[in-house]
Order: sequence, then structure tokens, then C-alpha cells
Amino acid sequence: MMERMLVPLEIHGSAAAMAPAVEEIARLGVGRADLLYVVNIRDTAADPGVREHDREVMAGWTERLLACGVPDVRAEVVDGIPWIEVLERAEADPPSLIVMGSHGRTLIPRMLLGSQTENVLAHAQVPLLVLRLAVLKEGDPTACTLTTDGIFRRILYLTDFSEEAERCIPFIEWMAGARPERLVIMHVQDTRRLWTASQDEIAAFNREDAMRLAGLKRRFEPLGIPQVVTDLATGNAIDEVLGVEETFAPTLIVMGAKGRHSALRSLLGGVTAAVVHRARAHVLVVR
Repeated sequence: MMERMLVPLEIHGSAAAMAPAVEEIARLGVGRADLLYVVNIRDTAADPGVREHDREVMAGWTERLLACGVPDVRAEVVDGIPWIEVLERAEADPPSLIVMGSHGRTLIPRMLLGSQTENVLAHAQVPLLVLRLAVLKEGDPTACTLTTDGIFRRILYLTDFSEEAERCIPFIEWMAGARPERLVIMHVQDTRRLWTASQDEIAAFNREDAMRLAGLKRRFEPLGIPQVVTDLATGNAIDEVLGVEETFAPTLIVMGAKGRHSALRSLLGGVTAAVVHRARAHVLVVR
């Protein structure tokens, strides 16, 4: 069971579309769910009637997650800048996972995250699950839907064998409880980093990484996932990952967040940022 998840909601926007995914996560096993709605101080939301409606909606969400088996659900409505409030809570009492939608109140038919999710993604020091939402009607924040029927049916795990990639493993073990159909474990030998290496050195790298992938496959196979396969590719990492996503059509991509400089923890790695912004699947970024 996951210890705790933090779910920031946009009550007057995409929250209804996110509900099936949040319930799916809850049924998988979560010890506590913290629901947060931040009334943006840049908006006009002082009407007592609006506040009462917000509390009623949050109460309804609480009942839904309790019905999904979450033993402890806490709902909070506060004033502030949404992404700042989310980060402050995540820093004061780090959750196991933050769950947010891929865009906010201003919806446009492009794969953008929205400013609130974008800022949390850039600065949070805990794992973030970005739920991909598709726009049904431009300019209408309630006209959106999840891009997949189920989050955990087909999982693509991207690994560079780093410490952050290793932190993804417990999440995949937890997700196995949802009985995914297939898990693909992928590593890319990025040619941009191998331009000085000889063919013999590249062949040695491939042998070592193939062994590492085989070890991960052996670790995941006892979890009961019907298909666990590995993919060792060579090329431009971003192009290779997006190409596999096109053919495999995962419902969820799991990857570590790795910046170019470890001291700049707010900076996403180039591959991570590209996948989050360009992939069609939901994306779990693990720190």
C-alpha cells in the first residue's frame, strides 16, 4: 500500500475528468489521501455561496475515495497560488505521490501541462503523476477527458540505471497489484553521449546494459504481469522513446527525473522533460 498521496484539484475545471483515475489509484491501495483545492487569489472567489459549493464538492470526493478503500481521506480548501500551496505542503510533509492533471483552467488543443502542473513538476522533490487529459472543447475547462481507459494497463519503464531510475522500482511493484497486461523495460544508448566511443566500447556497453535489463526482468516477472519484455535501443533517446510509445501505446510511462546538473534539482533532464510534454500517455516522474 502506498503511504500517502496528495491530489490538488481544480473543482471548476478538470477535476471531474480526473476522478476515474484518482479512484483507480485509490483502489490499488493508498493509506491516506489529501485532497487540496486552492482558490486562486488572482480570481474572484469570495462569494460565500461559491465557497459552500466548493466544500460540498470536496465532501463528495472524500466519500468517493473512502468507498474505494482509502482509510484516511482529508480535504482542504484554501486561498493562495495553487502551485505554491502544493509545493509548501509537499515540502512540509512529503507525500509518497502527487497526482495532477495535465492542464489547468485554460485548455488549448495542444499537449501542454498548464502553469500549475508545470511549476509543481519543475520544483517538487517528490514523485509526480501527470494525468494526461484530452481537450474536447477549446476554452472550456470542464470539457476534457482522460486519454486512456485505465492508467496501469500497459506500462513503459524507462531506465538509465541511475539512482532515480531505481526509485521507480517500488512504484512498479505497487502497480503490479492492478494486473497490467504488459510491462516494457527500456534503456536507450544515447548516441549523443557515445560519439567518442569506439565500436568495441559501444558493444561492451550494450552487453552490460542487456544484463542489467535482464536482471530487472527477473525481478518483475514474479509479480504476475503476463508480459515483461526488455528493449535496448541505440539512437537519440527522445526519438527512440517516443517511437516506442507510438508502437507500444503505453497507458503509463514511468521514469526518473534527472537534471543535467545535480545541484539544480529543479531542472528536469532533457529526456524527461520531452517525454512529459510530448507523450500521449500518463507520466510518473520519480525523484
